[in-house]
Order: sequence, then C-alpha cells, then structure tokens
Amino acid sequence: MLPMVKLSIQITIIYDSEGETCDARCGIDWSSAEAIALINQRIKERFDDRVELGYVDLSKPSTNHRALKLNQAIKTENLPLPLLVIDGQVRISGQFDTHLLLDAIDAEIEIKQNKG
Repeated sequence: MLPMVKLSIQITIIYDSEGETCDARCGIDWSSAEAIALINQRIKERFDDRVELGYVDLSKPSTNHRALKLNQAIKTENLPLPLLVIDGQVRISGQFDTHLLLDAIDAEIEIKQNKG
C-alpha cells in the first residue's frame, strides 16, 4: 500500500446563479450558502486539510483573471454549468452532486499518488 502523501488540491465550483435552471429544479443550487457549507464539511470530513474548496459565481462582477478566462472558455466551448474544476482542469461540466464531486477528488488524489 502506498504511503499517504500530503497533497494539496484546489477545488473550484463554477456556477451562474442567474443562469438558466431546469424546470424540475434538478441539480444542486451551488449559489446557496448552505450547499457550499455542506460540501465543504463533507470535504473536510473525508480529506482533512488536503483539499481546499472555492466557489465562483459568474453572475457576479469579477476582476479575477482566472474567472474571466474560465468564463470565456465556457462561452467559446459552450460548456454547461456548473463546472467542477480541480487544480485548474475542468473535471465535470454540467450537473453534478456531492457523490460525483467526492469521487472526482478521490480520483485526483489517486492520480497524484501514482505519479509521486
């Protein structure tokens, strides 16, 4: 078994709180403070301090270069929101839930451990 390596992974959820939503209220409302608090708690329980969660709402004005670049890529590539970005790479485009997010983090950790 591989030793546990202290990894630092940056997770960012990209969402547009003023964007279109499906009529059936499908998916998680990532603009909700409660949703972000809950997923942050789940991340901390499972991964301790190895994972840091960030959130970007594209409907809010931003001077953040990374957010502006992502917004342009979303429009150019017609990517459905929300996006799950892990260490700068889009991992999920479109609706995802807590389980998919945690699975994506697990996969990223496994990839990094196998490289290291």
